[in-house]
Amino acid sequence: MSNNFITNNGESISLKKRLEKLISASQELKFLVGFFYFSGWQEIYKNLQKNETVTLKVLVGLQVDKYLSGIVEHGSQDITSSREEYFAQFMTSLGYAINNAEMDNEEFFNQVDFFIQLLEDKRLIIRKTLNPNHAKLYLFNLESQFQDLFNVKGEFITGSSNLTKAGLHGQEEFNVEIRDYGFITADKYFDDLWQKSIPITEAPNGSKIIIDTLRNKSQAAYITPYEAYALILKTYLELQDAKKINDSVIRLLDENGFEKYKYQLDAVSQALSVIDTYNGVIIADVVGLGKSVIASLIANQLGKRGLIICPPGLIGNKKANTGWWEYWNRFKLYNWDIESSGNLEALAESIQHNKLNYEVVIVDEVHKFRNQDTAAYEALMDICRGKKVILLTATPFNNSPADIFSLLKLFIVPGASGITIEPDLEGRFNAYNYRFRRLSNIFKNYNSPKRENKERAERDYTQMFGLPLPINIQIVKDNAAEMAKSIKNVITPVVIRRNRLDLKFDFEYKKEIENLSEVDDPKEQFFELSPAQLNFYDRIIQNYFVEDGRFKGAIYKPFEYEHVPKKSDKLSEEDNRTFLQQRNLHDFMRRLLVKRFESSFGAFEKSIQRFLKTNRMVLSFIEKSGKYVLDRKVIENIYNDDENADDFTLEAIKEALEEFERNAVNKTQPKHTKIYNTNDFHFKEQFFADIKNDIKLFEEIEAEIKELNLIDEDPKRKAVLNSIKEALSNENRPKRKVILFTEYTDTVRHLQKYFEKELLGRVVFCDGDLPKKLALELEANFNTKSKVVADDYDVLVTSDKLSEGFNLNRAGLIINYDIPWNPTRVIQRVGRINRMSEKVFDHLYIYNFFPTEHGSNIVKSREIAQQKMFLIHNALGEDAKIFDIDEEPTPSGLFQKMSKNPEDDDELSTSTIIRNEYNYISTKYPEIIERIAQLPNRTKTAKSFDENNVAVLRKKGMALFSVVHQYEEGKPVEKTFDDLLKNVQCGFEEERLALTSDFWKSYTEIKEFTPKEGTSTTDASLETQANIALKSLLKSKRDDLDQGLVSFIDILLKDIRKYKTLPKYTLRQLKLPDGKNGMEELITNINLLRRKLGDDYLDIILNRAQKIEDDVIVAVANYKKQN
Repeated sequence: MSNNFITNNGESISLKKRLEKLISASQELKFLVGFFYFSGWQEIYKNLQKNETVTLKVLVGLQVDKYLSGIVEHGSQDITSSREEYFAQFMTSLGYAINNAEMDNEEFFNQVDFFIQLLEDKRLIIRKTLNPNHAKLYLFNLESQFQDLFNVKGEFITGSSNLTKAGLHGQEEFNVEIRDYGFITADKYFDDLWQKSIPITEAPNGSKIIIDTLRNKSQAAYITPYEAYALILKTYLELQDAKKINDSVIRLLDENGFEKYKYQLDAVSQALSVIDTYNGVIIADVVGLGKSVIASLIANQLGKRGLIICPPGLIGNKKANTGWWEYWNRFKLYNWDIESSGNLEALAESIQHNKLNYEVVIVDEVHKFRNQDTAAYEALMDICRGKKVILLTATPFNNSPADIFSLLKLFIVPGASGITIEPDLEGRFNAYNYRFRRLSNIFKNYNSPKRENKERAERDYTQMFGLPLPINIQIVKDNAAEMAKSIKNVITPVVIRRNRLDLKFDFEYKKEIENLSEVDDPKEQFFELSPAQLNFYDRIIQNYFVEDGRFKGAIYKPFEYEHVPKKSDKLSEEDNRTFLQQRNLHDFMRRLLVKRFESSFGAFEKSIQRFLKTNRMVLSFIEKSGKYVLDRKVIENIYNDDENADDFTLEAIKEALEEFERNAVNKTQPKHTKIYNTNDFHFKEQFFADIKNDIKLFEEIEAEIKELNLIDEDPKRKAVLNSIKEALSNENRPKRKVILFTEYTDTVRHLQKYFEKELLGRVVFCDGDLPKKLALELEANFNTKSKVVADDYDVLVTSDKLSEGFNLNRAGLIINYDIPWNPTRVIQRVGRINRMSEKVFDHLYIYNFFPTEHGSNIVKSREIAQQKMFLIHNALGEDAKIFDIDEEPTPSGLFQKMSKNPEDDDELSTSTIIRNEYNYISTKYPEIIERIAQLPNRTKTAKSFDENNVAVLRKKGMALFSVVHQYEEGKPVEKTFDDLLKNVQCGFEEERLALTSDFWKSYTEIKEFTPKEGTSTTDASLETQANIALKSLLKSKRDDLDQGLVSFIDILLKDIRKYKTLPKYTLRQLKLPDGKNGMEELITNINLLRRKLGDDYLDIILNRAQKIEDDVIVAVANYKKQN
């Protein structure tokens, strides 16, 4: 009797083996099971196929529901249900069972036809028990020869095993096979249930409906290549659908005189879905398309308490109803606060101290917070942690991979990413950053005159590409472009970005933008310099403030004078960081002087005076004390405000030196400063000499500015004024007003008195501050929609700090007084006057001003301007973003780019292309749209193509992943969505081919594929050091480590190892400090962090990082065409 027990373990025969034997000997099968699972069907398929006369009755006792990524049985059933309702419930359960991921294999795909044949031949009959039944019973009515042989009519198996793959073999079960008694009783039990059961295949059209489901609505459905292509487009567009916007929110647009643009409402809907999935979104529409409106609509729809963080210049005035206060009022965000991003550390402390329980945070101009290794970023992370986050920026793609990752980290858990196939988003971006640094080095130095730099570029080239020298720069360009596309592809699920080109060509949106003006290419204008002035101009940009020029900037890089020079790879991690920070600070200040010089002689003179004062102050201090102090705030915060950088540096260094003197009296250690003992400097004399050199340089420049009379008789100022007068003299109806933009308020002030006099008071100035009176004047004089209309001013002279929210569309000419070296700035400026639905002029004009020599003709002027601008471009280095990383800078190329419409660089987004294509299919082939709407995930097809490969679209949350495999060659490769489209695009008539075994091998590999990115060890060094320090602290078992602190350290270790939510600045505080009191200092830092974050900080974050389902949507096999 013991041999009759079937347990599926290694010592017992499996249920699968027994079923195979008994099926081959039976004329009729009767199975009472939980449900008809195809995974079990697959196990017995071959034996059913061999026995051509056997019939099978399946009595289903339960239903199944989808649960997470699998299915689960349940017995709930409404006894009042009609037979039609029972049938519908069965079909729903069948859909879950046959479209389960477990069935996504070659066997199921090939067996469906046989299953359909059984239904058509009526050899398979399925019914559903009237009441839920959990029994498992397998009855075998043996063929006559076996009945005679064993002297029994049949036998049965009963027990725990369901008709599933796991139940038949693989998992332990307990079943008993009985032949010698009880068969008649068991058979009667089954027949009684059968008589009372609900017909499924025998129901009206039952078999037909099941067959239709298998053929057209299952993952084994036969679909054409064009249907697969349409399904891929549909899947992409569905990610942009729709959280419904409340009617009350839409009414706010009407109430405030805003147009109800569909592109904006679609952005709101899409953003709500993104926030729901990822807890944050990046709104990155170009200037003028209404990012602030979109964010305000989202905020109102969410209906939660929130905080808006923006630069001081964008806050506006609550009483004047300007800036963000205008949106606060118009969109009824009364439970929201508005705060400046100028001092985030104080803001974060205030929020924690006052227990302000914000649920949503909007951060405007968020690209300013791209460096994780600053106190400001750490504070922003503390503010955003555990909240829904809406980030606004016009430049999401114009930054390094590290900068982009810093934005993502504000709302995505880097170790549990839902926007990459693999969960480790940080690892992915570390790899991008490592690659970006090497590519940048190759571009920068492959033609360098410095041998060491060129050799480093060649070493990177051979290591990256495995190719012999010389460097093929086109290969490097292609690799950089491919990486840029890959990064864009990664962040697409959480970024909403459209440009004017998208709206212009989108089949639906283009109806809404008919009132946009055309922006003409910028026109070059020239200002003439005398030979002496031109000589001075050349020395500034060619000798004084270029790399390795006369300007030494010693006070910004004391580390280099303190130590004997070493290569960066020989420095400690901390020393290398200090070296790079100070070198970057020095370069920033050098470039600042060049930019202010190009802006105006007035702004340049003010900067020279501040630099001179700063250096004199530092020299006096170190001569008196033998000490020098470089405040951390100078290094971290200076980049946030290019406008006031020189003024800020002067005050910050002055404050640091004064703080040092106070601390010397009180014998305390300053918190934020590094104290240098100049007497210990290895290059002490050089340090002093270089400071004195800079003082002398600034004195010479100051004197020469006066000698050349560049302030009172500024030739650029005169030329610009003449262009303004000429533009205003034209008989334009309506009058074409003028806006002059400059990057610096010092330039605004330099122009003010002169312009007021020459333009007879018909000019208004905005230097950053915006009192209520000025806001009302701008509204009345420059906005066509103003309730109060005035004509007191023809010209506005303003810095870029003027709030984006201002509508200045009565102006038709923009003058760039200084060259906007970042093209995004031009787009932002044009966006102030080219407003949606508020067209005043058919064409908008842009003037750029360049230096030339007195008396030169237009050809000579262009040649001089090209050379001068190219010298400035080279002096600015990475600050000049005119050229892409893969473009070769040339004087003529630079001038052409400056003279080109800034919107010409826009390209149609993938989203617009797909929307238009899908609209075409919907219009021409509506039956295809109807067909693909019924398809489940994991459908497959095959077609002819230029190469052999399998292209698969995977989906995870709102992210789509395109993976391609070249059959037997190599491993699967992740591609961009654009690349996927190239592999699957085809025409309506494209023939469907059969799926081969090669396809199934590749397809299986693709489903299991996880990208593995190469990176460098330095990218994770901070995490490693913090990890080592915390583990060492736990091992020390110190008395001052209570259980609560130990538990918190365990949480930190878990976070560092797996989830990676802490910014670099925080990780730096968790390293073991140098010195004998290092452990005590580390414990202090941990306690401070614990008070700030709380013991449950990681749980709060992870509760929001919901598990996101990963699945295949569709696969397309491509077979190379035979010649």
